[in-house]
Amino acid sequence: MAERREERLGSKSSVRVENADRDLSPLAASLLEYWRAARPETGVPDRTAFDPARLVKWLGYLSVYERVAERNDFRNRLEGTYVGNLTGENWTDRWASEVDARFGSTFLPDLREVCELGQPTVHLIKIFQKDYSIAERLLLPVSTVKGGAIDQVFVAIFANGVRPGRKT
Repeated sequence: MAERREERLGSKSSVRVENADRDLSPLAASLLEYWRAARPETGVPDRTAFDPARLVKWLGYLSVYERVAERNDFRNRLEGTYVGNLTGENWTDRWASEVDARFGSTFLPDLREVCELGQPTVHLIKIFQKDYSIAERLLLPVSTVKGGAIDQVFVAIFANGVRPGRKT
């Protein structure tokens, strides 16, 4: 499966996965299903639907990016421990535009798109800092206010569905 995914990614920094349900690792698929179950009939789930006690198996994989309208950018408010272990970096309080500037990625446009669509998106991405060639990235839009506008995106990154080791 990893070879097929690498071929799909090619030389790009990320590629959107259109038929995500059948291609995702079980851990990523279960998080996507949790988001869908929390979603109201219209709009996106609000933060209260994401009780940390129920998110335990995914918490380390999640980062929270908050929309900052004045900058048309997103600031990382929380970096999951496994995400930091995977990349070897902690991006808390840094901007999505900084990620793109450093790695030539399309992270900021991807975050903007998920907010415009009001739908989760799934991408295969390259992990530039480590030996991991690819990972699954879920972008899950949420609102901090029930029925409000999308103002945060939960970003989940899974390297082949396995927890990466600690930073050395």
